[in-house]
Amino acid sequence: MNERHDIRRAAVAALVRAVLTHLAASEGKPRTGRMIDNQRWWRHSQETFLGIRPQAWDMPDDVPIVGWLDKFAEMADVRQAYAADSVLRDRVDTMIGAAGTRQARNFDWLLVQHIIEPMVVAKATYEFDERVFDRLFEAFDRGLASHQVHMVEFLPLNGFDSNKDVILLPDGVVLRRMTDRQMGAAIDQLAVPRMVGGSVNSVRISRFDQWALTSARTYPVVAGHTDPQASTAPAFPTLDGSARRVVTALRLVCGGSVVTTRPILAQADDEFPIVPSYTAIHSAFDSADNERPTLLMTDGLDQFRATYTALGSPHVEADRSLQVAIRRLVLAGSRNTDSDRLIDLSISAEALFIKRANLPRGTKGDKIAAGAANLLAAEADLNANNVEAFMKTLYQARNAEIHGDGQPYAPLRLVSGSPATSLREMLDDAERIMRRAVLLVLATDAPIPS
Repeated sequence: MNERHDIRRAAVAALVRAVLTHLAASEGKPRTGRMIDNQRWWRHSQETFLGIRPQAWDMPDDVPIVGWLDKFAEMADVRQAYAADSVLRDRVDTMIGAAGTRQARNFDWLLVQHIIEPMVVAKATYEFDERVFDRLFEAFDRGLASHQVHMVEFLPLNGFDSNKDVILLPDGVVLRRMTDRQMGAAIDQLAVPRMVGGSVNSVRISRFDQWALTSARTYPVVAGHTDPQASTAPAFPTLDGSARRVVTALRLVCGGSVVTTRPILAQADDEFPIVPSYTAIHSAFDSADNERPTLLMTDGLDQFRATYTALGSPHVEADRSLQVAIRRLVLAGSRNTDSDRLIDLSISAEALFIKRANLPRGTKGDKIAAGAANLLAAEADLNANNVEAFMKTLYQARNAEIHGDGQPYAPLRLVSGSPATSLREMLDDAERIMRRAVLLVLATDAPIPS
């Protein structure tokens, strides 16, 4: 450590000692414990978040007042010590953050927030603890002098879970469980749905709504009221394209109803909060059905990554019929009404199979059935004859729904040939067939004949 650092440490230590001595004389012992917090949500269990801080200091009324620390003679030495540093002097009582994200920060309140308050909470007394002080001061001094910050863009997922905590994708974006702070921001921005049973200070969030697609980038810290000419504001939002591919790949490989919601931008949780708040975009999004969550397990990771990569290849993006088939298959996964799901799956089948069947005669239903049977002929768990009969029945059901004929197509059967107990059960098999077919087409890694 250099001499200026040691001078800053000694000055801040003297100030903190003086403050704690004053508080001990006026109050005796601090009031600490669980307290209402209207600034953030705190995790109480896997699915419960409370607006209650588990351990906090009930400050005397004058402590949060701007300029309170300047009443102590030692504060002048602290200001002088920080003014002597060429970087830190520009971080005191000014606008600070990344370009486009700066906020006014009061130096005295930063000292209270990051040194005095956590010292009181750590010991639940007004005693000065050297080891606790050293830890807090070093984090404060180093953090305030940071030359760069990591800004994390995160796009929450609804209707998703995995037995992994972090999933890396080929282009550098990451699927991961949201941190508690990220969950708090997602709750505030209605980017995750609240379950029944919440209250003003309590919310329940399903475990299927606690993941996000994330990307982190580094930006220089900017202080003062004017951005340097060369400074660049954090790019945001940037995950739309990746999100579409992630949702599509997850739906194809795992099924379910996963969706992405609203993009949010915040500084990394483990850094000194140069950028203390977050930015969000209030975009519209579809809902997931948590009775049909998308579950990505370890044995599906390789296929998920391969599918995510294939979806970005130029010939796949240029294949119009395949894109229609994929889009309608994804839409079907989001439907809560069986009839809507049936129609979307049927359109997906038309787009995928009719051109590939290449049959000069026959109805659309015949071509879809033949195309499906031909493409899936090698699938061990799907009998080609059963697939053909199943897809014909599916298309008959589609026609009845389209024309408002009710359900003259009963009795329904599964692809195994056994009776279906409901249309939804049949649609589950139809979705499984369509997912398998699209994955086979993607795996060929060749342009589709026109």
